[in-house]
Amino acid sequence: MKCLIVFLGSSIAGDDAAGYDVYMRIKNKIKARMAYLGTDLFKLYGIYEGEEKLIIVDAVYGIEDVVHLKDDEIFSIDGRSKGIHFLSAIEALKILKTVMKKFPEEVHLIGLPAKSFNEVTYDKEIINKAIKELKKLIE
Repeated sequence: MKCLIVFLGSSIAGDDAAGYDVYMRIKNKIKARMAYLGTDLFKLYGIYEGEEKLIIVDAVYGIEDVVHLKDDEIFSIDGRSKGIHFLSAIEALKILKTVMKKFPEEVHLIGLPAKSFNEVTYDKEIINKAIKELKKLIE
């Protein structure tokens, strides 16, 4: 099964950098198609090449440990934005699923716990857990 791994987050915004940190740690160590999309999941529309499996790695507020969600577990989340000019990654993913002619058969989310936009509160152990979970999905 062909796989695309996308990493989300800001490299400078505290815990929101978690996806970027995972990407930087594994970008030359895993044989899979990967892309760092910054904070714009809509970039997926332009880079998607028909892969059957999509894995998204991102910081998630309100969780205490790394989580792995799949398909309906993701799409059933009521991920609403707090402001009119911002969309949550879940909202963006739902929109993409609706407008893209072809969409991955299997979608996974690896979420890393986030608590602060101002500082990094996660540690190497959290990054390593996320990498381990990611490796399980692509083996």
